[in-house]
Amino acid sequence: RMSIRRTLMKGATGSLKKVIELFGGKRSALIAARFAEDLVPIVTQTTRWGKIDYFCAGEVPEMRARTMLTKEPGTIEWIDTFDTEDVFWDVGANVGVYSLYAALRNIRCLSFEPSPGNFYLLSRNVEINRMDNRISALCVAFNDATRLDSFYMASTELGGALNSFAESVDWRGQPFTASFKQAMIGFSIDEFVHKFSPPFPNHIKIDVDGIEGKIIRGAKLTLADTRLKSILVELDSGRDSYCREVVRDIEEAGMKLVKKDRAAAVEDSSYSACCNHVFYRTRE
Repeated sequence: RMSIRRTLMKGATGSLKKVIELFGGKRSALIAARFAEDLVPIVTQTTRWGKIDYFCAGEVPEMRARTMLTKEPGTIEWIDTFDTEDVFWDVGANVGVYSLYAALRNIRCLSFEPSPGNFYLLSRNVEINRMDNRISALCVAFNDATRLDSFYMASTELGGALNSFAESVDWRGQPFTASFKQAMIGFSIDEFVHKFSPPFPNHIKIDVDGIEGKIIRGAKLTLADTRLKSILVELDSGRDSYCREVVRDIEEAGMKLVKKDRAAAVEDSSYSACCNHVFYRTRE
């Protein structure tokens, strides 16, 4: 059914392009440009805290908006435990689904997204929801050390994921061939905190598809700071020794794994082994 729908959509788009081309030259380019801007849909989601608008320039952003409450219900439940005025760091924010939800609760958010296309959508979503006083979006990456390197992208599709900073590895730790790489600056979380003195996180979400361990190793001081109350990390449970190592590093900082649930709503997908690991502070 989806393939038939896409075929029909492509046919309709092709017909529209042909009509526009009849105007010729600069006029057709101007008309096409106006259509491209004016036809981008705004998808509105209603939550228990209010409404959120999403700028959906593509099928994947539309899907992310449409499934914000159902794709990872555990993440929504986790954010609902935050205290008002807490600070939330969304590492791997994508188009900002969870940052926007948290900000709706008056949570201060720092949203980190290295993908240039996703950062554009993230910024537009912050703008159209007038949340720039609660969300600070930053186009930077995190790693175990501060460095200039490349951000390797499996796909440049807007709203896409499965990208990696400094090395082209996927969520399973396997190398992949990037379709595009973008120059990027990356920090260790500890050095970012030391250098810029940002609002300190009370909660951190890490969803980066493959280099979670490096980010955790670069955040030892931050993780041990008692101001940090909880952390959610998405990990591929199929990487048993890798998962145990990441969990150990976090628990050595005084956190305890209290919940583990499936990250993807579609259990029979390629990502069915991906689970969100939620840790809470156990000692002051």
